[in-house]
Amino acid sequence: MSVIKYIGRTTDFKGKPLWEIVGNLKNFGVGRVVVRSMFERYPEPSYMRIVKVEALPNQEIRKVKVTMEKTFRGRTYPKLVVIDSVSYKADYRLLSKHEEESYCRTVERSERIIATETDMPPLLREFIQRETGKINPKIPVKMKPGHNNIYRLAKKGETPNIEIPMGLGKPASPRLYQNCDI
Repeated sequence: MSVIKYIGRTTDFKGKPLWEIVGNLKNFGVGRVVVRSMFERYPEPSYMRIVKVEALPNQEIRKVKVTMEKTFRGRTYPKLVVIDSVSYKADYRLLSKHEEESYCRTVERSERIIATETDMPPLLREFIQRETGKINPKIPVKMKPGHNNIYRLAKKGETPNIEIPMGLGKPASPRLYQNCDI
């Protein structure tokens, strides 16, 4: 019996390349709904409705240029999205027509509000306390803006619904920390 040894990168993709899906459909799948398997990990639905399909030049054999209406985590983008550089990835799944209505349901997205300040890491907190004399110094939270962001910083007077705790978490061996004051 021989042992099979795989060499190279592994992938988490499940499905078919986009060019293979649209190539096997009538009218290249215009109006149909495609789901990317990587986005199925979110509780809100993420899907794309095909609007237009174009072929790419011959050197791009396994790629296709697809214009789509994209919905990511329950929020539909206001503008059409063009997918071409990731269309070769074997990560797309075509929804059957009877599955489209239940999958593409609208879901109320809960907004996640984050506090504007959080505790400092323990060692940095000690340095700042010694240097400034402040009892419990805080560090401001900065967020990178993005169109996919469902998080936002709390406004003045607003209570956050997500706290960012600063600590060691659950230690692998609690007895190592039993005499520490952290």
